[in-house]
Amino acid sequence: MSRNSVSLTEAEQTAFAVFLMPKTKAQKAEIIDKIAEKINKAKILVFTSFNQRGRKGLDFPTMEKLKKNLKKIGAEYAVLKKTMLKLALDKTSLGNEAKVDEMQGSVAVMFGYQDMVEPLKVLHKLSKENEALLFYSGLNLDNRKIISKDLLVELANLPSREVLLAKAVWAIRSPLSGLANVLQGNIRGLAVALSQIKK
Repeated sequence: MSRNSVSLTEAEQTAFAVFLMPKTKAQKAEIIDKIAEKINKAKILVFTSFNQRGRKGLDFPTMEKLKKNLKKIGAEYAVLKKTMLKLALDKTSLGNEAKVDEMQGSVAVMFGYQDMVEPLKVLHKLSKENEALLFYSGLNLDNRKIISKDLLVELANLPSREVLLAKAVWAIRSPLSGLANVLQGNIRGLAVALSQIKK
């Protein structure tokens, strides 16, 4: 077994077989095409680990719950072999940006098809509960720019829509200056984060 390979349970192998264990060249080509299709549909990719040496990895129930929660908000999470991911990225002319070879350990990818921030919140919350889930980097597919690990965390920590609405309602009941301060602070934080993504 190679240094970067990951041991999976029988249930996990069954669940991830479509991406991890192709038998023939034709199957490999089909999987690469499927991954490339997901990349082309996505607005953002987030590259993570799901299993680290010396740490308990994400078990099958946790992985399934994560995938279910992400699906509700227009995102998808898939464990991929690095070779397959790299070939799919090359197929979409993104191989140089993603730098898969520099990712140490296991690799799973979050494909965000709708909102950019909400799926990050789901991943970040789980990463705080399980140290095996680490952000490597992200890729903004609108401008083909890498999003650093630190910026992914910053985006994940932005207030949710519900929190912003609650703050706005509270501020409306206060002097208008209160509303201005609330909106200005959150908009400033969002603007800074988004400006970093565009660089």
